[in-house]
Amino acid sequence: MKLKKLLATGLAAIMVMGLVGCSSSKGSSSSASSDASSSAAKTEKLQQIKDAGVLKVGTSAEYSPYEFHKVVDGEDKIVGFDDFVVQEIAKDMGVKVEYEDMDFDGLLGALQADKVDIVLAGMTPDEKRKKSVDFSDIYYTNSNVCIVAKGKEDTIKKSEDLKDLKVGVQKGTTQADYVTNTLGISDATQLKKIPDLMLELQNGKIDVIVTGKAVAEINVKKYDNIAIGNTTVGDEVAETAAAAIKKSGNGVDNTSFVKSVNDTIKRLQDSGDMDKYMQEALKLAE
Repeated sequence: MKLKKLLATGLAAIMVMGLVGCSSSKGSSSSASSDASSSAAKTEKLQQIKDAGVLKVGTSAEYSPYEFHKVVDGEDKIVGFDDFVVQEIAKDMGVKVEYEDMDFDGLLGALQADKVDIVLAGMTPDEKRKKSVDFSDIYYTNSNVCIVAKGKEDTIKKSEDLKDLKVGVQKGTTQADYVTNTLGISDATQLKKIPDLMLELQNGKIDVIVTGKAVAEINVKKYDNIAIGNTTVGDEVAETAAAAIKKSGNGVDNTSFVKSVNDTIKRLQDSGDMDKYMQEALKLAE
């Protein structure tokens, strides 16, 4: 009788251990499957671009010398400093460039909506923008200057002098943010395109345009009666340019994409080509 009880007890123990082992094995298998599924769900943005063979670029081609329209061999094309840079980025990826030209203040929205893969538009990677998108390394640094009527180059001695003038800025830019929020000029004229601001200055509707030095130098050459002021302004928010890229999320990883862009930028800076491209862009814009 005791022997039967012992046999029954041993058999029960073996069955319990078997069940525990099966349960553990299934749990481990389920966990591994989940990890594999999670890993498989992530898509590399860089690989997506390579597979498509096209890098979709958002820009606002009214901001020479960074980007602007020019007829080349009878065809209207977007050219400029940013075009030189993005063509190199695309070449290193083995793809072609396809532009989406739009208003500057709509670029980041288009990026987040996946209408473009990257934005190059002389855009400064300020803290506000960094909250919504990622940026490449900075590829160009430029000071902020004032465009004024010729003969008034000494009117502005310091940034605070702008408070007594009718100021114009391009909408959505760091200059607009600086003028309205830092200096507190609430009635500044904000237009979407630099050429429109130039007309306002020409017609005496504004006294000064605050913009980046490279942009100012190109536009001054187009008019006989305007000049660049002798003092830089907003030095604490000097204009820097970086490429904007959508943050990783929703199963898409942009890490290798950002690295590829940064590798190209470093190559161009180390070789001296970045400065050469700006000089070539300035000549194109004349």
